[in-house]
Amino acid sequence: MPATTSKICLSSDGTPIYAEASGNPANPSVVFAHGFALSGIVFDKLFSDPRMLEKLYLVRYDVRGHGRSGKPNSAEGYASSLYAADFAAVAADFSLHMPVFVGWSAGAQIISDICSHISPVPLIGAIALGGPLCVATAVKTLKPKLLELLRKFVSPDAATALETRVEFINACFADPENVPFADKAAWIGYTVLQGPNVPAAIMAGHKPDQTELVALGAQGFPAMILYGTEDQLQDGAVGAVEARPYFTDLEVAAIEGGSHSVFYDSLDETVGYILAFCLRVNGQGRPTS
Repeated sequence: MPATTSKICLSSDGTPIYAEASGNPANPSVVFAHGFALSGIVFDKLFSDPRMLEKLYLVRYDVRGHGRSGKPNSAEGYASSLYAADFAAVAADFSLHMPVFVGWSAGAQIISDICSHISPVPLIGAIALGGPLCVATAVKTLKPKLLELLRKFVSPDAATALETRVEFINACFADPENVPFADKAAWIGYTVLQGPNVPAAIMAGHKPDQTELVALGAQGFPAMILYGTEDQLQDGAVGAVEARPYFTDLEVAAIEGGSHSVFYDSLDETVGYILAFCLRVNGQGRPTS
């Protein structure tokens, strides 16, 4: 298996961003950003999949406020421009040229951050994985269960905050009782690295703007919306309806029975869709197997 390289990348405001890469740097590159409260470990299955490693150069990072990256306590530390700067720091440190960006759940909003604050846009395409491609209407994709969990996530009551984190992780999976304990414990553990002040600061400070992204979409920027039809937290079908008018090159892939974490519960289908998209936008056609 190809070696994994890890780095601490310094963003424009000095915030350390933990990132790691796997695979052959000569392959087309793809950058993964995780969702709310978690870290890049959620993508472990993708980053150990031989089909992905054979065809792509895989990079993932812990989004600011999460995991092994720095965690500013103020809303100002989560400005849209800083999310773009974090990506730029990772791309520079790993010498990436025009990668595909894959944002899972809340991580999909970073696509808009990059397009708003880096010119020319340094992406060859983007995938919203169980998250909103169009941030202006993102609230329409949020299911009642997620809205309830987000309210409890920032509770100052320790028991409520901890119970909510377990409930949130269980809701990410199709069948949480059959997820290996070590995996589920690791996901829950990363949510505990955030005190209630951090998600509150993120919610107050991160205000992405889709203007530049949808302008690119009208010009043929390749995008994909990939989601599970049984996602308990976000509605990918609604996200697709909201995005369709803005993108002339939009692929929508619905994994039947898939959960919020389709890359975990529906690995083979997710790998197939991501590989096909990444190879297509890089002019390499579709994989043969």
